[in-house]
Amino acid sequence: MHLSDKNMRGFVLPLTLWIIAAMGLISAMMSEWVSEATNNALIIKEKSEANLIFSNIRNELAFIFARRPYTFRGLQVGNFINKPKGDSFNDILNADFTSDQMIKLDGTNYIMSSDRQYVVRIHDGKGLVNLNTVNLKYLKNMFSVLEIPETSHNALADALLDYRDEDDFRRLSGAEENTYIDLGLYPPSNSFLVTPLEAQRILGWTNLKKLWDKHFEKPIITTCKSSGFNPNTASKEALSTFIDGISYDNSDILVSLRKKIPFRNIRDVGDSIGLILNEQPFFFSFLPGRCFIIDLIKLETGEHTRFSLTLLPRNTSQPWQIDYVYKIPNETKKPLLSVNTEETFPSPEDIYRRGG
Repeated sequence: MHLSDKNMRGFVLPLTLWIIAAMGLISAMMSEWVSEATNNALIIKEKSEANLIFSNIRNELAFIFARRPYTFRGLQVGNFINKPKGDSFNDILNADFTSDQMIKLDGTNYIMSSDRQYVVRIHDGKGLVNLNTVNLKYLKNMFSVLEIPETSHNALADALLDYRDEDDFRRLSGAEENTYIDLGLYPPSNSFLVTPLEAQRILGWTNLKKLWDKHFEKPIITTCKSSGFNPNTASKEALSTFIDGISYDNSDILVSLRKKIPFRNIRDVGDSIGLILNEQPFFFSFLPGRCFIIDLIKLETGEHTRFSLTLLPRNTSQPWQIDYVYKIPNETKKPLLSVNTEETFPSPEDIYRRGG
């Protein structure tokens, strides 16, 4: 039995419409797929370019840090005004090495000369509160500076000390492995912290909003493998943590004075504030260390990357290392209020072009 022409036409028309609709749907799906693939490719390209820029800037910083001298004033990157008087070890050790351009290591903003869309801030690790070496007294001082209720000071301090020590003996207000497991949390590492963010795993520390808000804006705490405290580069929080008699509000006095004349010893610090500082004379160190916390901020987007750079001068195969890198959370970013475009961090080419 054959279909009539009329019936055939009635069958072909819906089939044609269905095919056209299906092809339209497939075309729309292909278009969406191509658009999504293009967007993904652009994102990957932007990330690759950002990673390349970060690597270039990181390498520039590492090179200059490894090649230029440090003084009480900071990192000397200009032409030398004062050079060593001789070639002996003592001559070099006692030389001032003052140059006509200096980079402060206290978190001052500098425009990157090699890529002016980025601002760099460098913090001497010795100017921050080191969670791996700080003791109970100074921990409590830091909590007071951050206006954390005194009723929680003992628990927070004991929790940190229990987290980093090697034994399983719980301090009076602390917490060891069993406590963390009972609460469904990762147990303590029983070793030094690798990054400051690891402190968010410590019982009670996750909720320290005042600490983390301030730290994400500018570093307060560190996990550098170094000891000592440098008043010439210290944050206001660190100054009022480690120097008895200095509050957060009047720490501005020390910051203002050291801009004019850097401190060289404990007596300089004590005289400037009218105090006699006798505690832990060997704890104070007035030259920068070998570990630096570096903030790299893109002016246009506010993208904020923080990393720790440690110099290894005795390691001939690897003279420096990156300890950690992380992005500052978007919700904690704050705009840069003042950036002096004349204050630049020179590129290696800038330094050697002018004979520095």
